[in-house]
Amino acid sequence: MCLITEHTHALKELKEVKAELASVKSQLVLLGNNPVIPHSGTININEMSSILLDKLDDMDDDRADIYLADVDCKVYKKQLVMALLGLYEVNKLEYVAETMDCDDFAATLYGKGLPLIWTNLHALNWFIDDNEALWFVEPQTNKISQALENWQGWDVRFFINR
Repeated sequence: MCLITEHTHALKELKEVKAELASVKSQLVLLGNNPVIPHSGTININEMSSILLDKLDDMDDDRADIYLADVDCKVYKKQLVMALLGLYEVNKLEYVAETMDCDDFAATLYGKGLPLIWTNLHALNWFIDDNEALWFVEPQTNKISQALENWQGWDVRFFINR
């Protein structure tokens, strides 16, 4: 490939990256100096319910309550969620039993835009990505996974979205 072609490709890639960055910046909703995780689109309440009920069925859990606030439920870009988790540094807050424990960590991320989940043992966050995959977010470590770990509980009490 000649240098002019390589240069043209590099410029095109740079423009695409700048456009994506501008799009992400325009999506950030600022509350003071705290950006809220922007959603990338919506799915209807029936689709969201179906995704959550399927996950509960996979977990052999049929007692959880699902509280969906809107007919159009928000979905998120996984990469953007991961990037903003690093920005928020909620995981770096000091754990203090009964004062700043799992429900407080999860509530902090709920305030930043991520839905909330409670199990029989733990409070954490979750989201559906734009591929309709369910992700659990551990606010004390920023770990994102598609399954709960045993210490996080196995009996979901409720999901509540944003």
